Amino acid sequence: SHTRPPTRVGVPHLLPQRFAFAGCVCCCCVGSAVTNLIYTLRRDGLSGKELFGGTPATFRTPSTPTIAAIDAPVDPEDMGDDMTDKTPYSLQPFVDQSAMFDQVTESLLRGGTIGIFPEGGTHDGTQLLPLKWGISVMLLGAMAKQEGLEKPIKISVVPVGLNYFAPHKFRSTVSVDFGDPIEVHQDLALQWKNGTKEQKAEANAAVMELIMAGVNSCTLQANDMNTLEVFRTIRRLWAPSGVRLSVADNVALTQGFASGFDRVKGDPKVKEIMERCYKYNSLLSTYRVQDHHVQRFRQHAFSNKDRITLIRKTIVRMVMLVLFGAFIVPWALIGAPVGLFLSVISDQKAKEVQKMSVKGTWKILMAPIVLSLLHGVCVACISSTFGEVPSLLWFFFAPVGAVYAIFAAEDGVRLVKSLNALTLLLGNRNIGQQLFEMREGLKKDIRAINKTKNNWLDNLDVPTRQRLEQRQSFTLEEDPEDSSFSKVEKPSD
Repeated sequence: SHTRPPTRVGVPHLLPQRFAFAGCVCCCCVGSAVTNLIYTLRRDGLSGKELFGGTPATFRTPSTPTIAAIDAPVDPEDMGDDMTDKTPYSLQPFVDQSAMFDQVTESLLRGGTIGIFPEGGTHDGTQLLPLKWGISVMLLGAMAKQEGLEKPIKISVVPVGLNYFAPHKFRSTVSVDFGDPIEVHQDLALQWKNGTKEQKAEANAAVMELIMAGVNSCTLQANDMNTLEVFRTIRRLWAPSGVRLSVADNVALTQGFASGFDRVKGDPKVKEIMERCYKYNSLLSTYRVQDHHVQRFRQHAFSNKDRITLIRKTIVRMVMLVLFGAFIVPWALIGAPVGLFLSVISDQKAKEVQKMSVKGTWKILMAPIVLSLLHGVCVACISSTFGEVPSLLWFFFAPVGAVYAIFAAEDGVRLVKSLNALTLLLGNRNIGQQLFEMREGLKKDIRAINKTKNNWLDNLDVPTRQRLEQRQSFTLEEDPEDSSFSKVEKPSD
């Protein structure tokens, strides 16, 4: 008898079978990109306290001793029933570092150089952490070893400041500033070597005071990030328009305003300027424009011809942005799984230690491993889909394309920022003019207050001021009276 074949229900193939692997990889990339976007929006939409699950009053790691208040008298009646509850704690074991200090001393006596991060850890603050005493022990220990030598080696401490302009931004500018070498008198080394415990502590404290002063001279510090940004705004407003300062000059000026603020903060005019700068920065953030965009707003106090020019410029930049996007989006989709993985891992590590500064470190540590795995998967995907030759081309040239995609992404970000300023001017001509007038008023008052007897920049060292004068960084040829620097006498020999 005739047997009827079984009925099969199947799903039609939209693509040939050889594209199955590539389709899975593409779906994974697109899914990762969408997930990463949702994750980023949800994460950044939360407050800092919610992001970290609540910030406790005191943060304790498992290895932190909990016996700081053991000597404080406690009334048992005030403790209630909780006094009998057992509380787990741990003690950090003593670490003998004498061998390490001996090796450092030997290296210094051979004329070597030792690099130290005296804060002992990373942090997100705008002020220095208390410096550790290890650096003074190394210095005094090496100097004490040279007691009695006819020609002892000169040992000094050179303070180095790392000043970040956008600490959490990839490929942002950083300035490395070197202070004057710090030399310690031999008497302190003898006091540290032969003195009592209290005298050794005094010698260490004296050395650390010198080092702290040196480090303060080459780092930017403020009470909070908003205040630090205000100091940078004041520096930009104080410099004449059209003058491009070097990174060293930018840092020196910002240090001058930050270090001199404590001396002039009681002045009502300074308080008013600070409040207006806070408001100006807030408006820039609200309208999503940069300070250098506002400098050009005077050129666009517009006629109809100027408006047509702005529209043409906006269209050209939008076309450029579309072209950049056509090149960037494929690479962004390919790297989406890596971006999602690194974001989750770095956020989790930052949550564990309550420090945002470790996010970049973990991304750098994990990126080579994850990117290598993703590159291997892409090579296998192309090999199974298109053959060996395309896979070899991808293996060698994909890293180059990824680097160019990073550069293109940075240019795309700059285009977006410029479009924000252009659309602001096209949408409301008065906003741009108001921002410009606000900026000009601040600039005039900041320069005026620095011409008074109580100069905000008196802390700026004379050699720096002379160098800036010689470079004419603050003197416009078309407006010679606009210079904020007063004449500085040459130091006598």
